[in-house]
Amino acid sequence: MESQNHLMHSRFPDSMAFTLNNRIRRLVEPPDRLISKLDLKPSDVVMDYGCGPGFFTVPLAKVVSRTIAVDVSPRMLDMVSSNARKNGATIELLRTDGTEIELEDRTVDLIFLNHVFHEIAHRSKVLGEFLRVMKSSGRLAIVERTRRGLFAWVPGPPIID
Repeated sequence: MESQNHLMHSRFPDSMAFTLNNRIRRLVEPPDRLISKLDLKPSDVVMDYGCGPGFFTVPLAKVVSRTIAVDVSPRMLDMVSSNARKNGATIELLRTDGTEIELEDRTVDLIFLNHVFHEIAHRSKVLGEFLRVMKSSGRLAIVERTRRGLFAWVPGPPIID
């Protein structure tokens, strides 16, 4: 599973993780700016799908009761775990390509994807798993860069930033 799934994500190798989580990016694109638009409650359970080294994962963990970091790369999960420890955040780690998410049905309030949706190879399977693990009142937030700029979608009107 590892080699096949990792090949699907070879456009962004683990060695480039520093571009995802560094001081300059935090100054230019503070994660709290986007997180504040997600209408989170302290009791929420959030899954950061394609978390990478944790640019959004750790700030999310400081806002909600349970944060699940999901990535196909064991190295990225090691980095997000280290980042969480350094910042006093508690997160859960889950390695998967998304076609089988090892969570109970209807447990997640928000599934968050930041510049990841375009990387998903088996979208119908992954979206099916999202529907299974998401609470009936749950939300899916997808952030992608488009030709017009940054596009973020959550239920309700799209947010273009």
